[in-house]
Amino acid sequence: MGRKQFRPVCIGKHACERSEQQQRRTEVDLIRGIALLFIVVDHVNGSVLADYTIRNFTLFDAAEVFVFLAGYSAGAAYLAMEARQGASAASKRLHRRSWEIYKAFVLTGVLMLLFGFLLAMCKVPAPAVRATEAPAFMAQPIETLFQVIGLARQPFVSDVLPMYAVFIGLAPLAIGWARKYPLAFVCGSVALWIMAPALLPLLPSSEPRGWSFNPFAWQLMFGMGLLARLRPDFVLPQQNIARWACTIGAVVVTMACMALAYLWMRPHVYEAWLPAWLPSMVFPLPKQSLAFLRVLSFLGLAWLVYLAARAGWVERVARFMGPVVQIGRHSLFCFVLGAVVSVTIEGFTYGIAGGRPTRPVALGGDLVAVAILLVVGGWYGRRKEAKKVAAKSAIVTA
Repeated sequence: MGRKQFRPVCIGKHACERSEQQQRRTEVDLIRGIALLFIVVDHVNGSVLADYTIRNFTLFDAAEVFVFLAGYSAGAAYLAMEARQGASAASKRLHRRSWEIYKAFVLTGVLMLLFGFLLAMCKVPAPAVRATEAPAFMAQPIETLFQVIGLARQPFVSDVLPMYAVFIGLAPLAIGWARKYPLAFVCGSVALWIMAPALLPLLPSSEPRGWSFNPFAWQLMFGMGLLARLRPDFVLPQQNIARWACTIGAVVVTMACMALAYLWMRPHVYEAWLPAWLPSMVFPLPKQSLAFLRVLSFLGLAWLVYLAARAGWVERVARFMGPVVQIGRHSLFCFVLGAVVSVTIEGFTYGIAGGRPTRPVALGGDLVAVAILLVVGGWYGRRKEAKKVAAKSAIVTA
């Protein structure tokens, strides 16, 4: 006789739900942690590892992953709090989170100004000096600080946080709409995305081009993440034939976008034999306004990752990548840390080389950057979780 396979049985409905939620959270944290690591190395000029991040193989980058998962996590946090304490408490939690993100942006912006100022004083020829807004800070320090506080100036790496804070602050309104009228929510989000370039000048900005991330466009990515958590019944196809069609379509889209990404990075490959007007119809893919092909490329790969998660592959990988999961679980702290690490490592490698670093020096800087984020992020996560356990124990024994 064959050996029987035993499956773990949850005792009670709520135990099953908690188990599924914990697994889902671990998977989301792993993917978000990987995205944060990508963001760090992608923002180091001369990085070797940046040649192997997701932006080299698709038409989008880690920013889309980060914003989509921000929407997903906001929906999950709202539902969890609503189930325990009601809708009012859930809304207040998201508003507090929005304020925390704004404070993190101001902190990150100020740190970027200071680090850029230090690099400029040390005469380090790193491109990050200009990106940190250090020249503006050195010319007009008080005005520059007030521009950061007022969101008009968004230094190096920190530029995604103002948009993130706005989305989280408005999430309770969006959640009510998305849950009751998902189709209307999608139509409204798409309409706003289309109008985004015309609406961008409404935002305060010290730069003529406006915010690096147009929130009127990027709300589409956040909204898709929100809807994926709130109304999976609306987002996911219910029939097997529809699922197969989505899978085939996702594979085709992903392969096509990989081919386009290869050409995007290597214009010399197609310039010799394609008419100039043809590539101009596809490239460049503006990140500020969230180009259509970026969205399409993300959706194709996202479906394949969903299938992998559903099969349990992502959860199994997460078991061996605990520090990366901790980075994703405490993403705001690790984002600020990553911004500091990016500018520090770039300054260090450019300072050693006296210009653009050689590949061995750049690779050494990459490994140090990743190690710092893994060690400090893991330590911070364990510390936070130990405090939670101690607080729960104190409540129980009181």
